[in-house]
Amino acid sequence: MSGGVQTPIDHIPFLKLLGMQQREADPGHSLLALELRDELCNLLPAAHGGVLMTLLDVAMARAATSHPQATSSSVVTVEMSTRFVKPGRGPLTAEGRVLNCGGSLCTTEAHVRNAAGELVASAMGTFKYWRAPLGGLE
Repeated sequence: MSGGVQTPIDHIPFLKLLGMQQREADPGHSLLALELRDELCNLLPAAHGGVLMTLLDVAMARAATSHPQATSSSVVTVEMSTRFVKPGRGPLTAEGRVLNCGGSLCTTEAHVRNAAGELVASAMGTFKYWRAPLGGLE
């Protein structure tokens, strides 16, 4: 939970398991924080690639759903291209932003940085606004 206020990611069990926290951000942008624990790391030890991809995916999705032109409060990932730059160690932050928002699709980018502000990973992605009831596969 972020500052005692429930955020959309607080309702997703997997993100709670990771310990991901959403921070305040402008519309069309997102800011996430993650404290690394041993069980989230690989043998280097550094953040597992799947953890980094999840941070990037959620940062982009949160940016898409917070955009003023968003047509839904939920999105699904259509595609995502990821680049790993260096091992992610220590506390990590992810920033996402909308590049283009249409009626059904939203194009975004995100960056994960370490505590020193160094780039760890980046991604671009396309998200579809989900208009069906949550929990359903319509």
